[in-house]
Amino acid sequence: MASKNMTTIMALYLTFNLVFLGFITAQTPPPPANQPQCPVDLVDLKVCLNVFTNIVNPQDPANILNPQDKAQCCTLLTKLGGPIAALCSCELARTRVPGVANASITTAQAFQFLKVCPGVTAPPNFRCN
Repeated sequence: MASKNMTTIMALYLTFNLVFLGFITAQTPPPPANQPQCPVDLVDLKVCLNVFTNIVNPQDPANILNPQDKAQCCTLLTKLGGPIAALCSCELARTRVPGVANASITTAQAFQFLKVCPGVTAPPNFRCN
């Protein structure tokens, strides 16, 4: 008799564990708390990708800095202003940069990218997340 009761208890225990585990894992994680995002679509920032790639990976002979791309990119970043331009440069850094592993892109490189455009500066305490 004890064996049958133990089997029933164990079956109920496992059933409840599976049900509760299913409820816990089925919940979606909460969205990040007020994580700022770039207000410009990354498609619009595509003109800046060539400039960014040239800054991050200058030794690649395929990376030729087009002055027209630089002018368009700087115009866009100037309109955004310093803090938002810095935020957008970090998002641009997270996109696929040819020939560069995403993990190797740092906040310093994003700031170096912003220095290409005169008058665009990031806040001193800003960090790419």
